[in-house]
Amino acid sequence: MNTRKGIMGAILMLSSLSAMASVDWAITSTQYNETVVDQFGKTLRFFDDLINNKIVVINFIFTDCASSCPLSTAIFRQVQKQLGKQPVQLITISVDPDNDTPERLLAFSNKFGAGPGWVFVTGDHAAISGLLKNFGVYSADRNKHSNMVIVGNDTKHQWTRLYGLPQADDIISALNKIAGAKRNY
Repeated sequence: MNTRKGIMGAILMLSSLSAMASVDWAITSTQYNETVVDQFGKTLRFFDDLINNKIVVINFIFTDCASSCPLSTAIFRQVQKQLGKQPVQLITISVDPDNDTPERLLAFSNKFGAGPGWVFVTGDHAAISGLLKNFGVYSADRNKHSNMVIVGNDTKHQWTRLYGLPQADDIISALNKIAGAKRNY
């Protein structure tokens, strides 16, 4: 019995850890410039409007998720609070574009108190699938989507992937690493 409890405790502890992998890749307008729609119904070009020359943090959710998505979104809210008015673009991409309309994304974003500088996007199935594939997080089953968070500095072409379910402090730490020595979040 104690062995079983110990194993379960270890599994829970390990699942709460996040791993960080720094990668040097460029997000380009040709590969990541899909047309998306934000929670207010505004049409955007993903790269041109949300990534180009910015420091960004990206996560992936769907609005009727009952497991990790609300937690991931609450963590993003903590990140936004810690950032204050720092110029960091938070981007939440729906992995369920067939059901997540701008109206549903707006209700979901309001539920979590998302403020300016945090955009929730959806789009047609092909566009969103293309983005998810390019980010390496595509899954045909939305319930098996990745909890990965991507932190990037487009100007420096520095990108970091945080695996697991990273906490706000993990994300802030990754931001500090990719932003450069002159900025601390």
